[in-house]
Amino acid sequence: MKFFKFQNTVALSASLRHAVAWLLFLTTSSLCARAPAEKASAPVGLDSLDAAQVRQALSILQERHVSAKSLDADGLARATLRGLLDELRPGAELVAGEPSAPALSPFRAETLAGDVGYIRLGLLQPETVTEIRGTLKDFTARHVDAVVLDLRATPESTDYGQAAAVAGCFIPKGAPLFSLVDAEGRTTRTFASEGVSLFDGVVVVIADGSTAGAAEALAAVLRKQMQAMIVGTTTSGRAVEFSMAPLGAGGNLRFASAEVRVEGLPPIYPRGLRPDFEVVQNASERGEILSDELESGPSSFVFERERPRMNEAALASGVDPEIDAREEMPAAVDRPLQRAVDLITAIRFFRKKDLPTSP
Repeated sequence: MKFFKFQNTVALSASLRHAVAWLLFLTTSSLCARAPAEKASAPVGLDSLDAAQVRQALSILQERHVSAKSLDADGLARATLRGLLDELRPGAELVAGEPSAPALSPFRAETLAGDVGYIRLGLLQPETVTEIRGTLKDFTARHVDAVVLDLRATPESTDYGQAAAVAGCFIPKGAPLFSLVDAEGRTTRTFASEGVSLFDGVVVVIADGSTAGAAEALAAVLRKQMQAMIVGTTTSGRAVEFSMAPLGAGGNLRFASAEVRVEGLPPIYPRGLRPDFEVVQNASERGEILSDELESGPSSFVFERERPRMNEAALASGVDPEIDAREEMPAAVDRPLQRAVDLITAIRFFRKKDLPTSP
């Protein structure tokens, strides 16, 4: 996987391809409002052109297009950069000032239905490692054999050391975790488990498009080393180490200078981790549910209680239990967490079914 390397010149053919792509988009937009045009020929994909064809198309646009006067060196350079930023997303972006600190997001842990451990990781920091260790020890003492690790409320971070420390709570000491690989394919840093494994049961990870950076690395290594299943949607694909290059006037180019690699798994950057079970949650519902779960716990958003029915006693007393039940039930269901618990139930069932029966 190639990264945008600020200090090096980008290959000419790639730059020209991006420039042509953006110039075609920008300069033809003004023609859309005209009277019905002649039927256009079938479009040709830009990647199907060779280097000579790319140069020829660029030369024609600069000389003969109706907006040719705007296609000077500066316009061409802007089109090229715009195309590159789009092509290298999510590993390159223009930003103002320094990146802000990750938002605070607390750790939370509990059991669901008495025998499913639930861990909402929150912000990756040293305190988190201490809390997760204590939680896993408690789960083990209570014979909890399955854990849901929820990464949806974990803010984006590039603290891969903390991700490795959390992974070490599940993975035996000395086991390889992941590496950071730079633009030349050189390994700049390797992470191995340094902790003592505190849990060896079923692990299900919940992740979505907000899961980024160190959290993605954690999810990937748990999939590799613990055979953890991932429920939710595809992650952001930002499992990289960013560098910042100042451009002047408060502007900066933030670009991926190294990416996370987990041996035996496809690259996470730029397409993200695909879930084993895709479960989509409405964005507005997601935010509301995660906020409410932090205060009251997730159980009421996972387990649907049996709804009471109208009966003779209710009729005699003049009440409608069905109306009262509707008022008490939560407005939304945490679908990814619900499916994660269902998955654990299914895994337990099949494991029990595969156990040898005594004669």
